[in-house]
Amino acid sequence: MKFIFADSQDFVDPGYDFEKDAYSKDRVLQRTDKYPHEMFEKKPYDGMLVSRAILADGVYKTAGAYSIMQSQRFKREGASKFLRYSNGPIFGDSGAFSYAKLDKPPYDNEEMVDYYIQCGFTHAVSVDHIIFEYDPRFDNNNDDYIVSDDMKSRYDITLQNAKEFIQIAKVKNASFEPIGAVQAWSPKSMQQAAKNLVKMGYKYIGIGGLVPLDVDQCEEIIAAVRKAIPKEINIHLFGFAKAKQLHRFVKYDITSFDSTSPLIRAFKDSKFNYYSPKEHYTAIRVPSSDGTAALKRKISSGLLSQEYAQKMERESLNAIRSYDRGEVSLEEALSKVIGYEKLFKDKIPEERYRQILQDQYWKICQCEICKD
Repeated sequence: MKFIFADSQDFVDPGYDFEKDAYSKDRVLQRTDKYPHEMFEKKPYDGMLVSRAILADGVYKTAGAYSIMQSQRFKREGASKFLRYSNGPIFGDSGAFSYAKLDKPPYDNEEMVDYYIQCGFTHAVSVDHIIFEYDPRFDNNNDDYIVSDDMKSRYDITLQNAKEFIQIAKVKNASFEPIGAVQAWSPKSMQQAAKNLVKMGYKYIGIGGLVPLDVDQCEEIIAAVRKAIPKEINIHLFGFAKAKQLHRFVKYDITSFDSTSPLIRAFKDSKFNYYSPKEHYTAIRVPSSDGTAALKRKISSGLLSQEYAQKMERESLNAIRSYDRGEVSLEEALSKVIGYEKLFKDKIPEERYRQILQDQYWKICQCEICKD
């Protein structure tokens, strides 16, 4: 099962100064920054995915992660050179979530095939239209669960696009592997969509609409689809963020899945930020006293002085660094961290902070980031 990393401008400044909290002086966004695959000796994923929606190319007006200049360079240089990624698959899709509110996708099939060819994608997904109303009860002829005209329209649009897409790709002798997108509202409708794609000639299909579903619903869909199509047909899972439950899906012969979840959770999750083989740790964050909204409100209302907030911030940072050097005790460092956080937070995960400080996993982790 290959892990395909969905790009969303996720890179870092290798010269970032942690002491001064400042970027490199000569930093040029994306050009001098490094992607995860450039930071590690062994790539942390098996391939990359770029959704058309993150490009600001004027075809559809979205707030893309790529600037206009970056979008133009992406098309001019091609995906592999732009991403500085080689020796691995690069998937392209239309980014159905970005235009979910429209009656139909904003992209023309022939234009999408040309775009995929121009950018040199190794795998290209047909233009789908997302269906959010998944429920197995749609299969039971229940009067409370009637498939709407909008759902049927999206289903038909997705399949019609897939049919046109693979035909155009053949005519243009495209070198990419076409992936037919599955969008439906129940296990049976997912099965039927998958069967239709196989009849069209697809050897690789991608199951969409999994992002908002729980792990049991995902397994229900995947089991139904795998049962309905030949074993040799490859299956890709779009936006599959159930990393902890991957073992449940091995038996379905999944070829690949894409996600940004591990990276997003690193800085957004309230509990699991650092992953180790045995334990998931909570990050200790020391935000700037000048940029924390809750602190700024207290300071502006006179409940707290800015000088005191800055003092507590410095002491918190110094305590953690001193603890790392073995100069202060765990309890002393923890006390300073909690003391600062209490200025702007009500609930503090003290035991999880104690755990990461106590284990000091950053000292034994063998990855390049921790060693550096």
